Amino acid sequence: MSLENKNLVTNYPSAKYSWLKSGGKISQLYKIHNQIDLRNLFLKNDINNKSFLVIGNLSNTLIKDDGFKGIGIKLQGDFTKVQINTDHMLVGAAVLDNYLSKFCYQNGISGYEFLYTIPGSIGGNIFMNAGCYNQEIKDKLLSVIFYDINDNKIHEKYITDLHFDYRKGFQKKNTIILFGKFKISKGEKTYIKKLMQDYESIRNKTQPQKVNCCGSIFKNPKNQSAWQLIKSSIDESFYKGPIKLSKIHSNFFENDPNISANSIDLFISKIQKRVKEKHNIILERELRIID
Repeated sequence: MSLENKNLVTNYPSAKYSWLKSGGKISQLYKIHNQIDLRNLFLKNDINNKSFLVIGNLSNTLIKDDGFKGIGIKLQGDFTKVQINTDHMLVGAAVLDNYLSKFCYQNGISGYEFLYTIPGSIGGNIFMNAGCYNQEIKDKLLSVIFYDINDNKIHEKYITDLHFDYRKGFQKKNTIILFGKFKISKGEKTYIKKLMQDYESIRNKTQPQKVNCCGSIFKNPKNQSAWQLIKSSIDESFYKGPIKLSKIHSNFFENDPNISANSIDLFISKIQKRVKEKHNIILERELRIID
C-alpha cells in the first residue's frame, strides 16, 4: 500500500481536534510515522509546489473557515517517543509538553516542571520558544534536529547557533522540526512533584479552566502585560457572547464550540484596534491564524 493511501486523510476536520473547537478543514493531511515516510512524501513530484503546514496538538493554531488547501503534516510514531541517553534526552516533536513533564518526574529529571501546564507539543514549543513561570524551552534545549525540504535531508543545529527570543524559536523556512535534544539534570522526585502541583495550582487560579481556550491570545509587549493593556482598553461587551474574553484573565478568550474561525479572527482584530486606540501599541498575536 502506498504512503498516499495508508497515511492520507482528506478533509481533516481541524475543529474536531482544536482546543478552540473551531477551524476549517485541511484538504490533505499526511500522518508521518518515521523519517522514511517524510522523505517519501517530499519525493513526490507535485509536493514541492504546494504550501505545507505542520500541526501538533492544535492548542495554538487556528485555521480559517475556508480551510487549508496545501499539505498538512502530523508527526506520529517515532516522533512521539522520549529516549534518555548519557548526556541528553532525545524528545520527538509530537511528544506533548505535559507528557514530557510527567516522564521527567518519573525518571527523577528536574527542570521540566513548567511544561506540566502547557497544552502544546514539543515541536510547537521549540517553534515558538514557549514558556511560563520565567522559564522558556531554550533554557533546556541543546539542539534541534530538523528536516530540510529543499535538500530532502535531516540536519542538526545547536542552540548556540540559534537565535531564540521571546515567543520566537526555531522558525527556519521550509523545515520541519523532528526532535529536540534536551539537558538532563537529576532531581529529587518529591520536590519535582511538589513544583508541578504548585504550577498547576497557580494555573487553576489565574486561567480559565474546562472551556474552549487556546492559552494567551497576545504576546506581552516589552515591559508590559498584554492583559492589562486589554483590560484598560475594552468595555463589558467583550466579556459577553459566543466569543468572549475571560473574566479570570483578559488575555484569554472562551468561545462556544463550532464558532466560525473567521469570527474569532475578527474578535481578535477588534481587541487589537481598541488597544491601539487607547495605548498606541499594536499587540502581536501569540495564536497562529492560518489562511
